[in-house]
Amino acid sequence: MKKNIKKYIPWIVLLLIIISLSTAYLLSRRVTQEQLLAYESRITEAEKYLEAKQYSMSVSKFQEASEIIPRRVDAYEGIISILLLKNRVEDSEQVVRKSATALGSYDRSLLYKMIGDKYYEQGQYQKASEMYENGLTLGVRNTALELKYGKVMLKKGEISEAKKYLQRSGFTHEEQVEANLILSYIYSTEDISKSKKFIKMIEPTSSFGIYYEEIKEILNDLDDDKKFNASKLSRVYINQGYPFLAITILEPLNEEITEYLEGMYFLGRAYTEFGDYSEAIEILNSASTLGGMETEIFWLRARSYYMQKDLENTVRDYDNAIGYMGENVQEELVEEYLNVLLEINQKLKAEEVVRNLAFNFSENAFVNMMAVKVNYKLEQNAKVDYYLRELEALELDKGIRKEYLEYKLLYLFDQNSFDMREVEKYMEELFEIDRFNPYYYYFLANVQKEKGEVELAGQSLERSIEYDVNYEITKRSKEILSSLR
Repeated sequence: MKKNIKKYIPWIVLLLIIISLSTAYLLSRRVTQEQLLAYESRITEAEKYLEAKQYSMSVSKFQEASEIIPRRVDAYEGIISILLLKNRVEDSEQVVRKSATALGSYDRSLLYKMIGDKYYEQGQYQKASEMYENGLTLGVRNTALELKYGKVMLKKGEISEAKKYLQRSGFTHEEQVEANLILSYIYSTEDISKSKKFIKMIEPTSSFGIYYEEIKEILNDLDDDKKFNASKLSRVYINQGYPFLAITILEPLNEEITEYLEGMYFLGRAYTEFGDYSEAIEILNSASTLGGMETEIFWLRARSYYMQKDLENTVRDYDNAIGYMGENVQEELVEEYLNVLLEINQKLKAEEVVRNLAFNFSENAFVNMMAVKVNYKLEQNAKVDYYLRELEALELDKGIRKEYLEYKLLYLFDQNSFDMREVEKYMEELFEIDRFNPYYYYFLANVQKEKGEVELAGQSLERSIEYDVNYEITKRSKEILSSLR
């Protein structure tokens, strides 16, 4: 009997050691009531600062919370959401890699999804897929992450990999509905009958009902005309952000659709949006000889030439697109072209384009606002003043009114002397439209500086920088701020 007991002593000792270590580990991870209260207090403060757009203070409070209970994900979600808002995506990656190491695998997968979603939103699908893959390799299931990974694989043209993730089980009902909608798009490139049967079995939620009705209607509207069918389906795929599916069904019909304008347009558009610019230009060259859809075709080809750094053809095709625009101003096209011209330093050309547009569309508020912006960048003060006066006579919507006030005040402050009462009147209106406007606090700082209120001016500049998530006025604010210190 004693011999038997001696035989088990080492195992008993090992068991006791394991129990002791497990107890110590659990005790080390136990959160006290005091810690929990302190954590929740910091989170509440951080959220209040975030609501007030005081991002630095919010990050600081989230950071304090993460130090109190490092294993809770809320604080890290707050920090990363602010970094992403400020477009500091690489910094957010560092937070996950270096600071969030105490988190569990599922919580870390949530953070990787947040970062991946930002890259996805920016159209950086390779970077998005890398972030999603980081989350997928943590050994836990995150169905929202799996769905997004399936979507980004389809964006990249990897249909088999996309289907593998979209066909998984275990999604929430809303996720399943979205996955099935995308699968119906994929199946419709392979087998129309299968897609029709598949979509009949789905009960969509309110979020996706309109998209289900669209694809159902188109599938039921298809006939024996392959060109017509492919073009109809391609429009849906492209509008939903999956141009590779359009390429999949249109490219095999390339020779058949050479005289079919709509088919050629959608194929050229699909190649442009997928990023295959050489193919896009070749297809759009053929489409441009068919007559019709000139603005759309030249616009797409201009984008493709621009991405290939062929600036001469870029400018030529943007000019052609504008020329065929007709009586209705396509605001996205105009703004895109002018931004391209300024980016490639063709300032005189930008001034010429905006002058012609302002002449042809003299009562269009958007065109006159673009004339103000372009001439302000070109430091053409007399023309800025002229177009600002033109805008004063027009009825402006809230968005353009806000821009008008920003540029009116920029123009006034750039003058050697200005009427303070006039400035304050415009500032008051700007504040009423947007109380978190970074330009407003930049202007306020200038007024305070004029009055000798240096400390208040510094505070206003800090708020301007804080609110300027698009970095429109930050450089100016920092320059003045540094001069005050």
